[in-house]
Parts: sequence; C-alpha cells; structure tokens
Amino acid sequence: MGYTAVERQISSHFRGNLLEGVIPGAGVTVNARRFCSAVDSSVPDGQDVPGLFRALFRSGEVEESNRDFSYYVMIPAGVHDKLSAEGAGTAADESGRRGAIILLHGLNERSWAKYIQWGSRLAENTGRPVVLFPLAYHMNRSPRSWIDRHIMMPLVSARQALLPDTRLSTFVNVALSTRMTVSPQRFMLSGYQTAGDLAALIRSIREGSIPGIDAGGPTDIFAYSIGALMTQVMMLSDPSPLPDDSRIMLFCGGSAFSMMNGTSRLIMDSRAFEMLLSFYVRWPEGAMNGGRERLIRLMNDTPEGEAFYAMTSQQRLKDLRGRPFSRYDTRLKAVTFKEDTVIPAKAIIETLRGADVEVWNPDYPYTHESPFPVLAGDKGNEVDRTFDRLFETAAGFLS
Repeated sequence: MGYTAVERQISSHFRGNLLEGVIPGAGVTVNARRFCSAVDSSVPDGQDVPGLFRALFRSGEVEESNRDFSYYVMIPAGVHDKLSAEGAGTAADESGRRGAIILLHGLNERSWAKYIQWGSRLAENTGRPVVLFPLAYHMNRSPRSWIDRHIMMPLVSARQALLPDTRLSTFVNVALSTRMTVSPQRFMLSGYQTAGDLAALIRSIREGSIPGIDAGGPTDIFAYSIGALMTQVMMLSDPSPLPDDSRIMLFCGGSAFSMMNGTSRLIMDSRAFEMLLSFYVRWPEGAMNGGRERLIRLMNDTPEGEAFYAMTSQQRLKDLRGRPFSRYDTRLKAVTFKEDTVIPAKAIIETLRGADVEVWNPDYPYTHESPFPVLAGDKGNEVDRTFDRLFETAAGFLS
C-alpha cells in the first residue's frame, strides 16, 4: 500500500493516539519508555499573567507532564525487542542492526499521529530502531487541555480582545502563543531542557540501556521543522552531545531563526512570533518577566546557549565561523520543499552554506505543517511518490 492508503489505515487504528503494539501493515512494533527530565526549564511569571490565562503557566499538570513522560521506540520486524535492559548490548549480534535514529518533530505539535508512518517507514527502510522523542512542553509533555477546543476558545476570544491586531490566533496555537508572548525566554529555556534530555537519551542509547537498541552503535537524527533548529544547536555546541559518527537528516528545516516565518494557525499567532523575533534578534536588550539572570547565564556561559545565540541570525552564524556546519559535510543532508513559506528553501540553503541541500517541488497542494496531505486521485498518487522518495532518500543516507 502507498502512503495515502496506509495513513487512512493508521488513522483508523490509532485515532490520534500512539499506542504500544504492532503498526498495521508495517510489521513495526511500538514500545513506550518512561523518561524523567533532570533539567528544570520552569519560569516565574510574576503577576503579569491575566487571570483567565494563569492555568497555562501555574498549573502543576503543566510542569509534571513536562518532567515525567513517555517516548516511543519503533522496532522493525525481525528485530528481537529485549524486554529488559539487561543484555540489550548483544542485540546487534542477533539482528545485524546498529544504534538508533531519533526523530524530532515540529513546533506546537500535540499529537504523534502525523509521525507514526514517518517513523515506521524509517524503521522499515533502514532496519534500525526509531525513537520518537518529544520536545519540552510538546506532544505528551503538555496538558491535553491545550488542544481542547472548548477550553481554549474562550482564551482565543480573550487574547483577541487584549491584542486586537493579532493575526491567526486559534484554539490550536493560543496556549503556545500566550506563553511565548508573556515569557519569550521560554523558547530558549525549553530548548535548553530538550538538549539536556536528548544528551541523556543519547548516552542511554550508546550504553545499550534501552531495551531493543544495541550498545555502541551510531545515534542519527531525522529532524523536521523546529526539530532541525534543535539539532543544529546540538551540532554547534562545543562540546556536542552528538557522537562523532552521527548523521543528520533535516526535512523542511535548517534555517537561522530570524529567517523563519512562524505565524501560522497551527504554530503561533503573529503577536507571539513578532515577540520572539524581536526578543532574540535584539538580545540582550529585550525586557523579560522572571528568570532574567538565569537566561543570561545560560545564553552566555553554556555551549547550548552560545549555539542557540548563533542560530538566531545569519550574521551571528557567520561571526561564529565561516562555514559553521563544515565538520558535518559528509554527515549532513537536507531536503525541503520549494513553496514552504514557514522555513523557506532559500533560507535553509543560505544557513547551511555548502551542505547537501535538495529542494523539491511536489505537484500537489501542501504546506509546511502538512507536507503529506491525504488526497484523492492523481494528487494522492503524487503524495505517495513524494513520501516514498523522501524516506528512501533518508534510508539511503541513514543506513
């Protein structure tokens, strides 16, 4: 079956929630693993949050779900999944596979539904485990209420009343938009937490302490959208949490932050993106609520903070070094779509100067947020072909 038919089957089976078990038609098994973050990215917001919005900031559920959560390991058919960490390091001898691929998602994502087939296809095509890992305050690291239309619509109305010039405020993006507008430092702090979490995950993978993943093998990354920015921060950090043999595949991502356009019904509204852009492009001049000293210390005195600062603009990247990603020349590949308006192809090419970047122009209606829509007829067939091409390309690079 092609992508479109499989997507319908997967949607019917999972109904928006990723569950443990075998993915229909794929022979790929999904296992949930628990993770407890050791990094605190909470921010004191003082008295600046209007009453109706306070649950988005001060709820115990918010911090608890972000700190203690599940991630998912996709094991391809024929690979024995160890039920305990003991002996996991021998798996490579049994299956011939090595290491794992970490799949990183986009900004303001709350469901794994879009990525089930992405991860499954990567696992099938490479014969390697694929780890779906949520960024801080995303996916199952955030309260389910943040995508509940009935709970969020009153917040949309209130936000529009407070900020009448704001464009594209929706029940999908109002939680992220409000949090970024009130405390733009959250963007960097949550990224810092994610970097620390990924460093711990990579250590566990290398040590063979995750059942079903062999010890000592390479840890590669398939990163989409803002997941690409997260990956680039890790690439530029010195020292980097990425092993020296890691390969990086970027999809619809890879540009400096100032060259993105994050205003979207599905990502964040115009006021939130304008706040983030102004805050980080003008850094360190921007005002902030709470945690100022901590953010300054992280931005100035940590490898991740310095790397993130470099990724905020093209000029800062140039100041960092001539070709900042040159050490990854043979281990970095990017694919993007010509008409992507959120992270434009030209911006990716300029940021990754000299890297292997392919710009495709699929013959069907797509957006950055939905690169593979479920369509009927000839357009659906073109979606199937483009999806196959992408994950065959990724498998060839990451195998």
